[in-house]
Amino acid sequence: MKKTLLGLKRGSQKLAPTFEIGPNFPSGFTCIGALECKCTVHQNKEGKRHLKTYDETKFHCYSALAELQYTNTYRARWANYRLMLNALKKDNGSAEKLLIESFESKRSKNVRYWRLHESGDIIVRFKNDQAYLKALNNVAKYYIDQDLIIYGYTKAAPIFENFKLSPNLKFTYSLGGRFDHMQDLFEKKCKVIYYKSEAGNAPIDTTDYYAYSDFKGLFCHLVHGTNQTKEARKAIKFRRENNEFTGYNKKTKQLQEV
Repeated sequence: MKKTLLGLKRGSQKLAPTFEIGPNFPSGFTCIGALECKCTVHQNKEGKRHLKTYDETKFHCYSALAELQYTNTYRARWANYRLMLNALKKDNGSAEKLLIESFESKRSKNVRYWRLHESGDIIVRFKNDQAYLKALNNVAKYYIDQDLIIYGYTKAAPIFENFKLSPNLKFTYSLGGRFDHMQDLFEKKCKVIYYKSEAGNAPIDTTDYYAYSDFKGLFCHLVHGTNQTKEARKAIKFRRENNEFTGYNKKTKQLQEV
């Protein structure tokens, strides 16, 4: 009987095939620190989905919008989440084993980067739950001598307190969340902006370079995605009219490694 693994993929409209991506989890439901980007996708018995926003929502999470639009994406992320929760319940190394086996099932010789959680965040089942973070860290240690950088973004700052990451595991703190007061736990921070002028002296990243490289400090992401809030749509329209970055599509040039 074939073993059920987490759904991972190589490359995207944003990232080159030298990147493996995943596991992806349901947006919002796994994001304990979400605030400005907080929104969740819900499906009724008839299979119709809708986007739920909250009082603090300023713009729509781009990954939630994908779950709203694509049935397979919605189902796959919930399947990943349930699979990982079951592995974490066993508390016997099952989580890291599942991560490694899933990664290796998609890995090719030229994969140099592993982008975690294109959607969702680090799973935190209860206060100060570091089990999933520890599993990720153990996986990073497993690959420490294989020239593989594992990285991601998070708003789950509290679980990083007094936690030492493997040198090849890099997390960027994503500003605009409940735990911004704990951002100094991270060497890398990013914030979502509407217009390039809001970046100040901080670089704007459209390729994840500042997330996986040795860069330290603040960088910015430009809000993007369809079905956005009124303010975000206005900014995206302005950037489109000025031939600036508005999002990723098939015509978007994939990341060129630096």
